[in-house]
Amino acid sequence: MPQVSVVITTYNRAALLPHAIESAKNAASDVEVIVVDDCSTDDTPQVCANIDGIRYVRLRANSGLANARNTGIAESSSDFVAFLDDDDLRLPGSLDQQLRAITVDENLALCYGQALIGDARRQLPTGELYPLNCPQGDIFWELLEDNFIPMPSVLLRKSSLLAAGGFNTNFDLSADWDMWLRLSERSRVTAVAQPVAIYRKANAGSQQMCSNSPALCKQSLQVQQSALNRPRARAGTSKQRRDAQRKFRHRVYDILMTEATNSIHEGNPGTARANMWDAFRYCPFKTIATGRLFWLLMQR
Repeated sequence: MPQVSVVITTYNRAALLPHAIESAKNAASDVEVIVVDDCSTDDTPQVCANIDGIRYVRLRANSGLANARNTGIAESSSDFVAFLDDDDLRLPGSLDQQLRAITVDENLALCYGQALIGDARRQLPTGELYPLNCPQGDIFWELLEDNFIPMPSVLLRKSSLLAAGGFNTNFDLSADWDMWLRLSERSRVTAVAQPVAIYRKANAGSQQMCSNSPALCKQSLQVQQSALNRPRARAGTSKQRRDAQRKFRHRVYDILMTEATNSIHEGNPGTARANMWDAFRYCPFKTIATGRLFWLLMQR
């Protein structure tokens, strides 16, 4: 039985997929690579047929990222599972390092690390690093404020994934954060404080799910509310819950305002206006304090 299974979910990215597969093979000395094809309409089946050393699973219908990841969990034969999207890359030897970190304690459910941010076109590192710090141990309340765990950096205990019931298919855009929150409610988390993956940065033309910032922010707020309604958060203080909500709404505000600024520079005032109105709904007082509300009213 291999030490770790890497589940690579893919949909219509035949050109990028071989690089992701090769990086997964080089990430551990004893690895099983499972490619779950979410019913691609390009030449993904032919590309995978020409790659040795992988298990290829094709879904009968396109059913979303969370479902594809759950399929990968069911198909895996290892005690530890890592996930990689078809446009992200694993760094050489990174999973061997994380296996050493997570196997020191059977109560650890998840190990993560930093990700180098890669440009959307060629996946080359931009010099950005996320997260700058890697909290460990009981991270539930910190994680409730913001998702600082990059998806391609995780290594998970399969038994913990199964106990959690897999990824929630109702939260396809933010199913990863929902999973990390559910795991951190019950288990401690460890990390390696160095880069283990390259995460492709989204832009308007990269055709990534995370390119749609308004939809991602809206669903992320639903994920946070779901976590706040569960026993661990309800057992906390009112201040802890309020602080988590306030800090995340400020994070959403910053994301949407950054998107609005980019849209202005790209000559898309309509998109900028829509993002600013969304930001206003999440943080009205901050919008007023920064003078952005006046700009919005002038554009109507």
